[in-house]
Amino acid sequence: MLEELGGLKRGTLRLVASQTIAVCWLPPILSTFHERYPAISIELSIGNTGQAAVHVNDGKADLGIVEGEIEDPALAHWPIGEDQLLLVGAQPFADIDIDATWLRRARWVQREPGSGTRSTLNSELRGLGVDPAALDVALTMPSNESVRTAVEAGVDVAVLSALVVDPAIKAGLLHVAPITFAPRPFFGLRHKERYRTKAADALLDVIGLQRR
Repeated sequence: MLEELGGLKRGTLRLVASQTIAVCWLPPILSTFHERYPAISIELSIGNTGQAAVHVNDGKADLGIVEGEIEDPALAHWPIGEDQLLLVGAQPFADIDIDATWLRRARWVQREPGSGTRSTLNSELRGLGVDPAALDVALTMPSNESVRTAVEAGVDVAVLSALVVDPAIKAGLLHVAPITFAPRPFFGLRHKERYRTKAADALLDVIGLQRR
């Protein structure tokens, strides 16, 4: 497929991605894409998962990449990658049993409604027998970075992508709790009835190569 697309002339790929993906996962992929297709410019919009779905549905983006599943019959969605969510805090979790009672009692920093990180966390909590509405939420923040810095400053805990918190963990600013969540898939989004651009197909092929 890459050989077939190698003659792509000038054009623009309109891409929308949720925050974790746009900031942490996509940059090396886009760099490879630019090396292969230097004449194709990329317009990247960033929003939460819900906002990204609206962009694709409204025709403002040719392709979306998000962290949460979308229940919209107009949109095709399929697994395209994955990452790992971690429960983190500014203090070590020494000799702490992370169970449903502990999760309810902790003070949380969360992403806003519509965030893929938040919806995935809510699903994980329900699987552990915890009602997300019962959490003690101290702060609700609009970005991964604001959540991370709030926890680094001492507000108890948050769940974020390993892609977001790995540098802070290595620097000793955050610590990982002894609890394991299932890997979180990333999904591609396309409108079922709209034309599939060659540039979007080319990006998907680059992503496929990166995953091998």
